[in-house]
Amino acid sequence: MDADPKELSCARYRVVFEALEPLDLPGYLGSTLRGAFGHAFRAVACPAPRGADCPVPTQCPYHLIFETSPPPGSDALRTHDEIPRPFVIAPGDSEQGSDERARRLFQPGDEVSFELVLIGRAQEFFPYFVVALREVNKIGRGRQAVELRRIDALGATEDQPRAVYNASENLVRGSAEGISIEACSGPAPHGRLTIEFLTQTRLKHEGQFVRTPEFQILFRRLLGRLSSLSRFHCGAPLDVDFKGMIELAHEVRLVRNDTRWVSWSRYSSRQDKKMQWDGLVGTATYEGDLAPFWSHLVFGQHIHVGHSATFGLGRYRIRGT
Repeated sequence: MDADPKELSCARYRVVFEALEPLDLPGYLGSTLRGAFGHAFRAVACPAPRGADCPVPTQCPYHLIFETSPPPGSDALRTHDEIPRPFVIAPGDSEQGSDERARRLFQPGDEVSFELVLIGRAQEFFPYFVVALREVNKIGRGRQAVELRRIDALGATEDQPRAVYNASENLVRGSAEGISIEACSGPAPHGRLTIEFLTQTRLKHEGQFVRTPEFQILFRRLLGRLSSLSRFHCGAPLDVDFKGMIELAHEVRLVRNDTRWVSWSRYSSRQDKKMQWDGLVGTATYEGDLAPFWSHLVFGQHIHVGHSATFGLGRYRIRGT
């Protein structure tokens, strides 16, 4: 990690498992992967037995990443559930979906891969993530057998992945370089931009999830997520003019809306019940002065936007117009 630890940055990895037996998994694997990984991470990183209180929560990697506590005197985001987790588990494009009836079938030897994004100080715990991923040997409600094969470090693009872990060697060889918001700067498209919402995107405004992705709502939610991640996982506030940027965002117009509202259900092992999620997928085209928002929008492609981003919702891609 080369970025300043107080500067918001992220590191991207591709994690590849191998199916050891036939797998019958949900069409969207984000929640399945997050659940299996969370249990394994607690087992390897938290000193407390399962069900017991951790004796060192302020130093425990599991609590710092999965159950981050607000700092003393914090006047916002006072509960664990309100604080964004400093990682994202995002299945690859071919493994995304929103149809709860869809299934994905894997044969022994097939690869099951996903992207893992570590944000802020979570990058320092990459070795813990590797150990936890090694311990994931069964996934899905049928507890079907898998095995970690390799982890590749990715940059801002996936053009040149670099192997940092291979099961045959069982060694961690370095880590991915941090990607900062500043590193995502560059010339913005002239006056027009299309965003494709790849997974259900849940943008809440004035207490309600919106069905029309107006730019000022999208950017407000992205800026809020960036701000919270910076505050709780980098130890410093995001250095932006929030009021000024939101005012400018109102001037960018939604000129074409090809999104649709879809539903998806998942089983929550923590709450022991089936939960339904709704959100936007599809494309939206905007017009206006995009330069003030460009680096944040580019960076946001890596860390997602909106609710439930941790297990891959809110993933979007900037497209040419």
